[in-house]
Amino acid sequence: MPTYKEVSKIKSDFILKREDAIKNTLATLQGNLYDKLFADFVKIATNKAAGKEVDINKLQIQFKRFYNLGFPEVMKQTLSAARSLSDLNQMYFSTLLESDRLDEIHNKTKSLVEKRLGIDENGKLKKGGFTDKILENQRVQKLFVKEVKTILGGNPDIGLMQEKLKNFIIGNKNSTGILESHYRNYAQNILTGIDRSNSVVYADELGLQSFYYGGGLIKTSRKMCLKNNGKIFTRAQAEKWRDLPEIRDMYGDNIADYDPLVDMGGFGCRHTPDWITQDIANKLKGENNAKAKEKNDAFKERNDL
Repeated sequence: MPTYKEVSKIKSDFILKREDAIKNTLATLQGNLYDKLFADFVKIATNKAAGKEVDINKLQIQFKRFYNLGFPEVMKQTLSAARSLSDLNQMYFSTLLESDRLDEIHNKTKSLVEKRLGIDENGKLKKGGFTDKILENQRVQKLFVKEVKTILGGNPDIGLMQEKLKNFIIGNKNSTGILESHYRNYAQNILTGIDRSNSVVYADELGLQSFYYGGGLIKTSRKMCLKNNGKIFTRAQAEKWRDLPEIRDMYGDNIADYDPLVDMGGFGCRHTPDWITQDIANKLKGENNAKAKEKNDAFKERNDL
């Protein structure tokens, strides 16, 4: 049977792989969308450059149809991954301690995941729920129409108009494409958030008070995460993060929405609370935190952070 540290890595790798898979699906959809619209857009752009009246209604219909056919696949991947995280969390906590309540808590987390994703008890989408909103949202369609009109109303060079449409739909090194941007606006880091929320449910139900600040470091890790990564904290210590200047600056007037155990380093943070028993915490805290500090300082030095 794997250790809690091994399961934590399994969860972390799972989230990264699922997020990469979703990103790849979005990239493929955006490429297919551009190819589908290309010929009709060129005709419209040519007429616009010639000073003729143009109608983008056909492009708008094509975009809507493509979105309604392709984007649900992205959400299916998200829903499947979110449900799998509930099973991985049960595996994680079963390595920490024996309890006849683990199955009960597992079922509770599964229900919470469904509720968060907007799925009813019959497995159907709730009207106005998270998944329903992201699928039916009109914002992305309005954004498409607005951008196409802007492109057609700008420089009449047809090649330039094509390039602008391509950058808008597919993206480039400086920006994401339209579908990826739409997904990020609604669902960025949703898998990490679900993992954290599930973990907190287990910790609450099992009376756990301490956790590792897990997740590792990357060059874009925030100051708080560079300091905390790999260290052991208690709930009481985590509550003090609310008062950190960087957290207060990040959340501003919405600081009351910040939940240290669910939000960790704030918007976009990928770290997770890897909960441990008090016996493990008492045994490892001093030595572990010293090693974590040394490792984090070495990372910062190597990357000139």
